[in-house]
Amino acid sequence: MAVVEMMGVSMVGPREEVEPVAAELLSLGNFEPMPLHYALEKKGGVLIGSGQGGARIASFRGNPYDELLDSLNAVFRMIPGEDAPIPEAGEGAPVILKREEGCDRSLPSLSYEEASEQVKSLQRMLAQWNERSESIEERTEKLTAAGIFLDELTAAGRGVEQALKPRFLSITLGRLPADGFKRLEEMEDVTPLLAFPVVAEKGYVLAVIFCSRDYHPEAQKLFRSLHMTEYELGEVFEGAGEALRERLRERLDSLSREARALKEAPRNYLERHRSDLERLYCSVFTMQRVYSLCRDRGEIGGIFVLSGVIPVPTLPKVEDVLDRLAPNTLLLTETDAELESRGRRLPTLLKNNFLVRTFQEIVALYSLPSYGETDPSPLVALSFCLFFGFMFGDVGHGLLLSAGAWLLAKKGVLKPAFASVIRIAGVSATLFGFLYGSVFGSEELLPSLWTSPMHGIDNLIRTSLFTGVAFMSLGVLINILALWRKGRTGKMLFDGEGVAGLLFYWTAAAAGLFAFTSGKVPAILYVLLAALFLAILFGGVLDRLIFGPQEEAEGAVVHTFSVFHSLLSFLSNTASFVRLAAFALNHAGLSAAVFMLSDMVHSLPGGALFRAAVLLAGNAVIVGLEGLIVFIQTLRLEYYEFFSKFYQGGGAPFRPVTWRGE
Repeated sequence: MAVVEMMGVSMVGPREEVEPVAAELLSLGNFEPMPLHYALEKKGGVLIGSGQGGARIASFRGNPYDELLDSLNAVFRMIPGEDAPIPEAGEGAPVILKREEGCDRSLPSLSYEEASEQVKSLQRMLAQWNERSESIEERTEKLTAAGIFLDELTAAGRGVEQALKPRFLSITLGRLPADGFKRLEEMEDVTPLLAFPVVAEKGYVLAVIFCSRDYHPEAQKLFRSLHMTEYELGEVFEGAGEALRERLRERLDSLSREARALKEAPRNYLERHRSDLERLYCSVFTMQRVYSLCRDRGEIGGIFVLSGVIPVPTLPKVEDVLDRLAPNTLLLTETDAELESRGRRLPTLLKNNFLVRTFQEIVALYSLPSYGETDPSPLVALSFCLFFGFMFGDVGHGLLLSAGAWLLAKKGVLKPAFASVIRIAGVSATLFGFLYGSVFGSEELLPSLWTSPMHGIDNLIRTSLFTGVAFMSLGVLINILALWRKGRTGKMLFDGEGVAGLLFYWTAAAAGLFAFTSGKVPAILYVLLAALFLAILFGGVLDRLIFGPQEEAEGAVVHTFSVFHSLLSFLSNTASFVRLAAFALNHAGLSAAVFMLSDMVHSLPGGALFRAAVLLAGNAVIVGLEGLIVFIQTLRLEYYEFFSKFYQGGGAPFRPVTWRGE
């Protein structure tokens, strides 16, 4: 249960072998690509790039299939009611479509150029259909407007010929954006024109506009500024006559049939070529994922250089893939120390059991452990349950909290990870409820297995202080171990959060215990405190004298303030753990207040009903509001008191490239 050890791997081989290997790595989900210059330590500046003086490795950072896949997805979206095939990982193949046909495990034989041409051909065909559909829609709107205009002329007792050749008016039929038509209406007060909307849909208005013949040239300038498309009335009515209305209806029916045929054309094409289209999509998707993994590759004369980071336990699987698929590909490995020495920041991958993995979310809220740092998740799993249960101990309230977290997770209000944390915290509160003998705030239903918050506050305070000393000491011990691993022996021995600081803390705790129990502190403790304080204060000097100059030596003033801060923080952090007892007492007090209030309303008319309502509402407030407060206080003890002694965080998560993404 810790941060998984990582290592670097580089594969050098022909493209025909590296591509299938990349497909297998996508299925393994254990490879995070890294830039090529980390693999080429000393000759990177010479080998990477292109230019005169011989062959060089050409480095790539893009994916040539990204744009192709986006275009293909856009093609499927253009087909009404049809989504792109959605690939997903499967055990038998790297990609399985959610449709009837799946992708073969082997890489597609279709080249990039062939796939690109097929996609462009589809785009051109659909674009032509869309253009024809838009043209039909525009002509339909125009004929519909002409029909409405004809009805208005008939109602006014005028013929089409008179409307087409008026003596003093100019009549314009046009289509313009809705906001442009609004501006046109606003200009009626200052210009000699009148605009009447005929058809309005999809953000456009088809309108009939009247103006004087003399003003028509100026009106046309205005129409152009409003991006209006003008239609010739003569073309619309085609010579008028008795059968004009019938001809308009026939033309509309013909356009309607053509529009329906065009609407069904993409779907009909898809049904006829479904297997080919899904095979094309699968090929493009497969190569897009392969080159997502190979995005930081280098190339020289058809040879690929692919570098990345993998977890050390998965190296045998990678070697097996190369043995099967790439006999001519060279595998180079590097340790984590070698990568870090060249400035590569290694990602963090945590491996924990189910219970501890649940509390990784609590750690991640603060920060992910950096590579090589101690993973605090196991300790958080223990301490979080201990702190929360201590402050919120009650059998009934703990069960309600667990049930509420389960219900909120089922309804999607809480994320599953946080819901699991709250459910486990509720179980811990239930167990502490048995220790306190408390059920919904009543301490009369169950016997206390340990102590009662209302009657054993002294015991609670002593236990909370002991808990604080224990966890603070544990934090410093973890920090000592981390400094020893880094080889910083001087800081480990003399730092305020090292061996000297821990001994100072234990000595001060012992002195405080003597002062509160017997009222007298042994003189030897004062001597030890003084000696340890001087060792910590002059720790930098001792470090340099014994172990030599240090790279990260602090200035004297900064070091002095750091010493006082670290030593005083022992006092403040330990005192902060008294909140364990304080909130346990607060929980019992709130429960007692609810019972007192329910007894007060019991004597009123309908008192039994009021008493039940007060008990229900009061316990709901305790579980919801106080549960939230205790949750926040538990986080504070974790982050500010416990983590401050050893934890740095700032890690980058391990993001392997898989079939589903990163």
